[in-house]
Amino acid sequence: MKFTMSTKPLAEALNLGVIPGNISKYYKVSCLAQLTASKSELRINLEAAGICTELLLKGQGDVDEEATAFVDCLALKQIVGTFDSSTVTIEFAEGGIVMHAGSFKCTLSELADSEDGELRRPQLPDPSATKTKLDLSDWRFIKDYQMYAIALSFAHPIYMKVWVGESGDVVVGDFDNSLFTFSKKNKLGKTCLLSDTIINLFTSLPEGATITLMDTTYRVDVKTDAFEYAAELSPEYEGQGTTGDYRADAFMATAEKDPDKSFKVPIAPLSTFFNQADILSSGTSNIVTVTLTGSDLEIKDENVNVKLKVDGSAPDFEARMNMKLLHSVIAHQDSETVTIQPVIDEGVAQGLVLWTDNLTVVVGAEDEGEA
Repeated sequence: MKFTMSTKPLAEALNLGVIPGNISKYYKVSCLAQLTASKSELRINLEAAGICTELLLKGQGDVDEEATAFVDCLALKQIVGTFDSSTVTIEFAEGGIVMHAGSFKCTLSELADSEDGELRRPQLPDPSATKTKLDLSDWRFIKDYQMYAIALSFAHPIYMKVWVGESGDVVVGDFDNSLFTFSKKNKLGKTCLLSDTIINLFTSLPEGATITLMDTTYRVDVKTDAFEYAAELSPEYEGQGTTGDYRADAFMATAEKDPDKSFKVPIAPLSTFFNQADILSSGTSNIVTVTLTGSDLEIKDENVNVKLKVDGSAPDFEARMNMKLLHSVIAHQDSETVTIQPVIDEGVAQGLVLWTDNLTVVVGAEDEGEA
């Protein structure tokens, strides 16, 4: 079978549907694109962790029967992006597909057999379900200022997810590193756990994308004159199977802010200090000491120190902090100034709470002897 269509909508649809950050050799179906052509439509199905996606495009097939092929989704996206002809013909052949674009011809090999099954397709929502416009700026904020804190270790896998609450809270953190970030940038209206692949999808969508709650999953839709896009997102839920409890309420309680026990400091000199410390680091120590005496703030490691006058009424303290973690926290602030409050228990600084108007971060201190 041969299926002919316009090149531009195919390229645009693949740019939207194929997200490189969601492709993983450890989740093999994420490497595939299932192409199914009929007399008048090309359907492309894709999968990633917690996501199934479908792209529908118009065109013209030369026979009435359907034809299906499984190919490398990233190679498909990249090769279509090189075509400069107005139309492309996809030929479903033995062992893969042959793509004809003007004088150009290439072959993509078959990576799977349709007899082994098909990729999942998004379900249709109930006709009475409410469809709302996605606030994409919220999800871009989460990715830019919170996702750096997500756990990468499988020791506590629940913290490899983003916790979102029905009242709008968003928690991203790493239990093992005592680092948690908090915002109110969520309007999903349901308490659940989102994979990083879902965050990547949200931040790749164009303006006008809509979302519909379907019992325990969500459906995202984008409709253009040239193609239709749909994705079904499958969050996880606390207590489901072996997922466990994120303990978000407990962590949010540690982020309780008291303006009378805090001080404000500009980000720029802190960034300069950490950049210098990173350049001069010998690798023998990863500790930075943060000391407040009255209105004098001093931050130092074995090679660099900075002294600043600060505005506030925080109690005097000294805290030993993980330099790389604190550097990341400072580098991911959304404002030119940050408010800092020590977390003090029995006279000892156990960590720091840092906040701006939109973001709060809690980072734990290091025990004596840790480096």
